[in-house]
Amino acid sequence: DIMLMDEAFSALDPLIRTDMQDELLKLQAKDKRTIVFISHDLDEAMRIGDRIAIMEGGLVVQVGTPEDILQNPANDYVQAFFRGVDPTNILTAGDIATATQVTIRITDGKNPRAALQRLIKNDREFGYVLDNDDKFHGIVSTESLRELIEKPENEHLIKNAYIQEAVTARATDSMQDILPHVASHGWPLPILDDNGCYLGAISKNLFLRTLHRNQNDDQGDSETKASANNLNQ
Repeated sequence: DIMLMDEAFSALDPLIRTDMQDELLKLQAKDKRTIVFISHDLDEAMRIGDRIAIMEGGLVVQVGTPEDILQNPANDYVQAFFRGVDPTNILTAGDIATATQVTIRITDGKNPRAALQRLIKNDREFGYVLDNDDKFHGIVSTESLRELIEKPENEHLIKNAYIQEAVTARATDSMQDILPHVASHGWPLPILDDNGCYLGAISKNLFLRTLHRNQNDDQGDSETKASANNLNQ
């Protein structure tokens, strides 16, 4: 069955409206019914909708999940429609993580000199250690590898170069959840799936570019640099 709800909560005060939205979500989780919910409130649509249809002039111009539409607006109208939306409440770590960091297999890690050369060759300060199944084991740096190389040969195990303060985040964590970790560490935050496999990492610059993607390039670039400097202080 399909249920049509046309501006069902629009006449309610904010507190009761939120309570009714919560109740609707509980009923939906229990009954699994298809609901077409019409609303002019974008926050409401993103809170309760699995998929959103954006209409302009009586025509549907884009259909997708809130995450899809926020990251890939179909036209200027949709982009403007979402301009005031806070992406940290919608996008997850898995939505924005990129696999551009250097990875080091544990088998390679038996030789810390080779691992160090791999980082230097790729002009990277940090490397992400994985096993052959892509399970994440730790983060090493050029500094920690150099310190390890200076120790006796029998201590040359890659795990002895792991950065102890390193933390990880799940792909399902929101941007809001991971912000403290991204801001407080010098290395990109590793993002893992539910099985502990490495999906990619999120740097300060990547996080900030995501926040500023709805602004023009010049303004976004200048604000990103300013914000990055503040985060590094």
